[in-house]
Amino acid sequence: MHAHAPNNRNSLGGNFSALWRGAVAAVAAGLFGTAIHASISYIGNDFPLVWGVLVAWLLLGVLVYWAAVSSAKLWAGAVAFIGCYVNVGLISYVGDDQLILGMQYYEYLPGPALASALWMYGMVIPSVIALLCSLRVLRKQQRQN
Repeated sequence: MHAHAPNNRNSLGGNFSALWRGAVAAVAAGLFGTAIHASISYIGNDFPLVWGVLVAWLLLGVLVYWAAVSSAKLWAGAVAFIGCYVNVGLISYVGDDQLILGMQYYEYLPGPALASALWMYGMVIPSVIALLCSLRVLRKQQRQN
């Protein structure tokens, strides 16, 4: 009977390195995504094009993917997503700034209110896509070893 080969997965650094990458990705995505999400163009006077949300989602997805693949640990990408969500929640809760608007302002500021809602509650979409892509890459790397 043959013994199983040891799991020699190529990971770059240990758990602390993966945690560090997830935290850096979380802070970067939270700060830069919150800053860029409210970039809006208007068609006519009433229809907002919230293109900044798409850029912020792209940034978040790339950073979640980077954290997971570069550390070869899927949970580092999850740390990046959860940390970004907490970061944005703290930005929206603490202070008197108006970076994140609630939907109660939709009647007066439809573009920024819509962009804020999409950024806050829609960030799960690029994160899950990035985690699934990361999982595919990590499994492919594991099969090659």
